[in-house]
Amino acid sequence: MEDVVIEGEVLDGEHGITRPRLFTPPLRPLTKETSNGFAVIAFAAVILKVTLFPWQCWLLIHALELNEDGSYRFRRVIVLVARQNGKTTVMGVLIAWWLFIDSAAHPDRVPPVKFAVVGAAQTLDNAKGPYETVKAWCNPEPASDQEIELAVPMLQKMVQRINRTNGEEGIQTYSKASYIVRAALNIRSKSAARAVFDELREQHNDDGWNAVSQITKAVWSSQLWGISNAGDHRSKVLKRQVDKGRALIDDWHAWAAAHNGDMDGFASTHDTTYGYFEWSAPDGCTCDDRDAIRQANPSVGYGAMSVSGIASDIDGMTESAYRTEVLCQWVTADVKPYVDPKRWKRLLDPDSAIPDGNRVVLSVDTSADRQMTYISAAGLRDDGLPHVELIARRTGMMWALKYLERLHDTWPDIHEIAIQSKGCAAVDYVDPLTEAGWTVHPIEGFKLGACTGRFNDHIRDGRLRHLDQPALDQQVDIAVTKRLGELEVFDRVKSAMHISALIACAQALYALETTTGDEGKPKLKPSTGIRCTFT
Repeated sequence: MEDVVIEGEVLDGEHGITRPRLFTPPLRPLTKETSNGFAVIAFAAVILKVTLFPWQCWLLIHALELNEDGSYRFRRVIVLVARQNGKTTVMGVLIAWWLFIDSAAHPDRVPPVKFAVVGAAQTLDNAKGPYETVKAWCNPEPASDQEIELAVPMLQKMVQRINRTNGEEGIQTYSKASYIVRAALNIRSKSAARAVFDELREQHNDDGWNAVSQITKAVWSSQLWGISNAGDHRSKVLKRQVDKGRALIDDWHAWAAAHNGDMDGFASTHDTTYGYFEWSAPDGCTCDDRDAIRQANPSVGYGAMSVSGIASDIDGMTESAYRTEVLCQWVTADVKPYVDPKRWKRLLDPDSAIPDGNRVVLSVDTSADRQMTYISAAGLRDDGLPHVELIARRTGMMWALKYLERLHDTWPDIHEIAIQSKGCAAVDYVDPLTEAGWTVHPIEGFKLGACTGRFNDHIRDGRLRHLDQPALDQQVDIAVTKRLGELEVFDRVKSAMHISALIACAQALYALETTTGDEGKPKLKPSTGIRCTFT
């Protein structure tokens, strides 16, 4: 079945991709008779003077699919899309349509006096985003020129009262339909025809979701929307919704392949009331993949955002944050890290440093896909505790040799570097650094397990200090290991993101404590040139 083509979509490499990467397929062709989405789009354009982006139109058309009796097909709708793509705008438009138009559509089933729209989030402030948008359109008593300009006279005339009491904010129409916003835990015992749970990723336990998810159960044709960016390892509530949505999509594709796309048969054996729509970059993509950026950011090219502008954020964010916030990828879910993140955080010392004159050992490591290289350092503090630190990270590999050359020119006493010498991308550094006069401490065989275990021992026993470095902290949060014989070693491939900064810290610490540093003063100054032998 072909999807609806959204008028205004631009098909080029500079605009966002309208259709989500993962979505629940419609049960029948989507037209003005089979989806209320078309009515919402018209309401936005004619009444609100808002031109929605193509992806927002696509979402409304698909998520507001109707059954033959006029009720909504989906009782629950989960939407994932990267930040700053217009979630608040599309939800504000939808809520305004629910409140002023949809509330009167079926008075025999749900009279307006029982038609409540509830906006919820982890905190009241988070829930107020769409509410402030709707209030600006319908406020009958605008207090400034800007508010007057935003107000829509037709909606102003329909509002009986706006409650401005903090914690009790709400809008009530003359028909008695209402819209309230609350923190999730304050929703209990209320009943609603429509509910929106914003920033679902912020729910780290079930209490808020359990309260909100029950309020629409007893209302005909009700809908509960959860809209969010991708989550992290704490986002347990969102993870369950994502897993269910993805599983149902997988079931549909398997059924379609086996039954020649028979939707009726699928509907008779599967839950078709659960709508899942995910705009995200595909797994395994590089951070600067233009198509991946366009897939996760469907508003690109239609407003202020551009592909190039988004890509420019790569160096200013940790990789984990960039993938979550910008690529809408789930990078830390269901991970039991090898190093305890809580213990690691307790060892943070913002003033920690290696004093001048103390021995420093470096380590360089590159991600399994050769996309990112990290250089870390280890040395002893005045109190005898080891200090570890990430000192450089950049895309690719070639930059590291020149960086190390410049570093040694500045600090000639730094000449030791630990490198895994077999079975990884960083092997390519061993020969050129050795030839340039560096004391290279090879990490291989049993030393791989010793690095991993010794580093974890230091964290467990509190015998280490580090700085506040989010790029390193994120890797601690998700680093997993694999078995190498009887040893545990860090696993670059199975960890949810690059962990080479952490590996480099562990290797530098191991070399610091197991070698004397006297066995190799530099034979040549790096300023004479490190010869690159990469092939």
